This record gives sequence, C-alpha cells and structure tokens, in this order.
Amino acid sequence: MWAGGPTPHGVPVPGLPATAGPPARRTKEMAVSHPDRWDLIYKRDDLTVSELRDASTPDLGPGEVRLAVEKFGLTANNATYARFGESDIPFFDAFPGPEGYGRVPVWGHVRVEESRHPEIAVGERFFGYVPMSTHHVVAPQVTPRGFADGTPQRHFLHPWYWHFERAAEPDALDDRRTLIHPVYPAAYNLADMLQRQAEAGARTLVLTSASSKVAIGLAEEAAARALGLTTVAFTSERNAAFVGGLGLYDTVASYEDLASVSIEGPAVFVDLTGEATWRLAVAERFADKLVNTTLIGFTHPGAQVPPPPGLQGPAAEVFFTPAVEWAVAEAEGPENYYTRYDASERRFLESTTSWLTIEQAQGPEALAEVFGDLLAGKQPPDLGYVLRP
Repeated sequence: MWAGGPTPHGVPVPGLPATAGPPARRTKEMAVSHPDRWDLIYKRDDLTVSELRDASTPDLGPGEVRLAVEKFGLTANNATYARFGESDIPFFDAFPGPEGYGRVPVWGHVRVEESRHPEIAVGERFFGYVPMSTHHVVAPQVTPRGFADGTPQRHFLHPWYWHFERAAEPDALDDRRTLIHPVYPAAYNLADMLQRQAEAGARTLVLTSASSKVAIGLAEEAAARALGLTTVAFTSERNAAFVGGLGLYDTVASYEDLASVSIEGPAVFVDLTGEATWRLAVAERFADKLVNTTLIGFTHPGAQVPPPPGLQGPAAEVFFTPAVEWAVAEAEGPENYYTRYDASERRFLESTTSWLTIEQAQGPEALAEVFGDLLAGKQPPDLGYVLRP
C-alpha cells in the first residue's frame, strides 16, 4: 500500500494576524528569459532530465476555469511524488506530459485568470494541487470550502488531491503557509494517534528524519498537548546540531549512534525516512519496547516502496494522511475538526519564524535547480523555497 506524502485538505486557509512579523527570506534572481506560459517536464524514468516547453492555451469549455499559478512550495513531499510517479499511485498520470515525460505535482496558491463557471470569479484565490506549470485548467464543482476539480483524469487519486481550498489574501505568514500547509496535516493527525497511545500507557516517542518539517511539527504539537512523552530523535550527523538546537526533543542522536541510545517503554516508533536500512535498524534496536510502529513519508533519497520485510516489533501501520484526515473530519464533523486544526497550524507557522528561513525563487530555471537539490537531499532543514513561475 502506498504510504503517501502528506498533503493538504479541503479547508479554507484562514487569514493569520500580521503580528508575527515578516518571514526571513532571500530572493534568487534569474536572468534567463522564458515564455509567459510554460510547463516544466521531467523524464519519468530519469529525473535528471528535464525540459521547458511552451504551454498551449486551449479555449475553456462550459464550467471550466483557468488558474494562474501564483506560488508554490518545494519540500521532500514533491520529491516523493516524482520518485514514485510510476508506483501503485502513479503521480505522473495526474499531470501527464509528452510520451515518456510528466509534470511533477506541487501544492500552492493560484488565482482565477479566466472563468466560464458561474460561481467562480476572476481574481479569486485558492490553494491546491497543481503541476509545475504557469497555468492549470480545472472543472470546478463548488463545495462549502472551495471546489472539487471534476476533471476525471485526476480521479484515480484520493479526493483530497483534487479539492481546492478557498484562500485568503496574502499576509505576513503567507510564504510559510504555502510551504508548510501541504505537510502539516500529517504532523497534526499523527499527534492524534500519539495522544491515543499516550492515554493507553506509551511513555516514549522515537522519531526518524527528525529534521523534517513533519517530525518537527509532530514534536511541537505533542508538546503543546502536554502528552508527557519522552522524545528520542534520530537524524543524520550533518543535521544533528540543528535538530538539537530546536529544543523540541529530549534526546537527539545520529543514526550511526543508534546502538548507544536506550529508551523507556512502552514506545511508539514513527519512521519518516522510508529508507529500509534505518527502519529495520531502529525497529530491531527497540523491538522489545515498541507498542506501535507507524510508517509515513519518504524523506530519504534512498526511500523505497513497499515497506521492507522483516521489520521487528509490532506489525507496522502505514499512515496515509489523506484517508486518515478525511475519516476524522467526517466522524467528528468538519467544523469541529477544522477549527482545532486551524488553531494548531497557525501556532506552528508562527513558531517556524525562529528556525526556518524562506527563500524565494522565480522562473523555471530556478525551479529546476531547487528541485534537483531536493532530489539529491542537499537542501538544509532550516531553509525552505517558495517558487513563483
């Protein structure tokens, strides 16, 4: 089963107060000229090969809407879509390109540029799942929180991927929201799972890929809920100082130091690497203490699908964020669920101003460069990119 990268939900993006101050950022200028309308396409079986193509502008059919892509964030989530584009959920099929090529999905803010839908006005702003392109055409079916894209081509995906949220105008945290909103639902819903485990007696949380935004968000939310869990965080040697400096984890260790770390059980193991070597090693080291093993995310360049066989300890649970949140919101009632979610995300966005620098970049050349660094695992954890076509 596909574990899936975390993705955002059908909830309106609330306007946040400007009291947090402007996000730290630098801007990468690109001097190379490019067409006003383009698609950046990648070879489906070799992600080192990309091409810039002029995009056509077909006439809209009745009920269709043309969206201009305003900006989007790039995280390990997008690298996951590309790496597993030919898997059980072929992400490349959502936004196909010429034979052998595809457009990598991203999450971002869009503006309605042209509309033939009576309930969608030019200039309206939304947040949703779009390709690495300047424009995207949808067939909206209006919902209380935005619209669902009725284009059948994308309906092999979970409905979460083709729902667009109505978005507020930009505020002081808008770039941070663009970057983090696609991944924070995973952290928040994992915290619900942790709360149930803590109530059942769990004493320790063991996290891999502790420098990832999902891991940091999960640790921050667990602390805010005062779950009383001791947090043990594993990360690469190069990120250990950063992770330790966050002040969110009780113990921080590199993967190479695994043998020297002891924990108190019962313990919950959340693996975000998707990398077989470390999943197996951590599970083996703490097998007698574990009461839950949850697999989510593929942050490591060596990540693989499906999960490796022979994982010791309790049977691993694959956490697919879209399905989990969809079910929770339905059971609890959307209004109740999204009210508590919004408050948590707002708090986390504000907290990132102390450790996360946002860089802006513009144009397809900058996009290809940043995405290449993501695929290679070169982007530092305290840096995030927001791209404008």
